[in-house]
Amino acid sequence: MKSALDKKNYQKWLVDKCIYEDCSLTIDLVCGMTSDEKQNIDLGGGIEIKGVYAVEPKGERYRVYFDDVVLLQAFDECAHKSTDLEHRDEGVIGQYTSSSLLNYVRKETLLIDIVPGELMHFEVMTGDDWFHVITREEPIVSAIENS
Repeated sequence: MKSALDKKNYQKWLVDKCIYEDCSLTIDLVCGMTSDEKQNIDLGGGIEIKGVYAVEPKGERYRVYFDDVVLLQAFDECAHKSTDLEHRDEGVIGQYTSSSLLNYVRKETLLIDIVPGELMHFEVMTGDDWFHVITREEPIVSAIENS
């Protein structure tokens, strides 16, 4: 699914806020900006990383809104298999044309029997988290004004 988020690589987007409530999912994303100078980052407990360029959430902001969420799965971006992308549209938000998660929902749950309508599988990729969303509605992407 093409969106305004595609002007940056998915790894540049960071989750600012994520709210799941009443079968709706709102993911607020902010573009991470790399600092101009190297710095030392204190991780606490006596652990410090020296001489790195920090990525700070200072760029553009967008909201991704899913209404009518049937199933939500979120996990760390590094836990994803590269072969999982074979049947996925390009972009930060992609729709799967073939999906083992959607097949699982159809075969192993009662959701297909109690939720009328055609189900779709979308994925939102960010630099830290990936969200798999089974829904009957395409997501809405909108800019958030910086305050």
